[in-house]
Amino acid sequence: MHTPLIAWIANYPEQLMIACVSAKNSPISLATAEQFGDATAQPPRDREHMLQKIREAVAACDPRNIAAFHKVCLAKRLNGVVEPFWTVWGDTCPSCFLTPEALHQWHKFYFDHCVRWVINIIGAALQPRVGTRHWPNGVSTLKQCTGREHRNLEKLLPAVAAGALPDDVLCVLRAITEFIFLAQGLFHYDETIHSLNEALHEFHHYKSSILRSSDITEHCHITHVKMPYCLSNCQDYHIQCCHSLD
Repeated sequence: MHTPLIAWIANYPEQLMIACVSAKNSPISLATAEQFGDATAQPPRDREHMLQKIREAVAACDPRNIAAFHKVCLAKRLNGVVEPFWTVWGDTCPSCFLTPEALHQWHKFYFDHCVRWVINIIGAALQPRVGTRHWPNGVSTLKQCTGREHRNLEKLLPAVAAGALPDDVLCVLRAITEFIFLAQGLFHYDETIHSLNEALHEFHHYKSSILRSSDITEHCHITHVKMPYCLSNCQDYHIQCCHSLD
């Protein structure tokens, strides 16, 4: 008899370690980093799949030869662990029990990306309103926030950005905000699962608008700095970059 392992809350690096998966891969599905933004979900990285990959790696190379074994594992998207603790824990499967750590995988994601999209497009000012949370120095100056501050910002941002953002971008922002708040529910029923899927579908449907409206500074940095620098001989590159732009 085993105590069932229902949920293990962990951030992304911890999930990779537990699932025995190498970096730039999903710990719960077969998706790679290049597929993280795809609308189509990849098959789950289930228990049997992982154990089979580990057996193949051990058969191909002696784990005691650390350098060679590490190369074999990377080719199979493994991190080199040969005896995961969950193999003797009943039918436990990492793709089922691994759950996201809300602060980093939802709230920090929102702050690092969604808030940045809005700042790039319309600036960082949030006008003060009686009875609502306000940041007098602007949200772009925020460094470390508590979970409550993150949630306050998420509740306000779609409302105050309405009318200033293009409609498609606002749909993206509203969809990802709704998904994050729904995902934090204590209980999930068929209705909430359906709402989560709808929010995710809406996000993927409109997400291309972000590429058209945001990241203008980053795009210019690539075309006006990085690309000319790559064409230079890396010496006195300021002059060469200016010549390239001319």
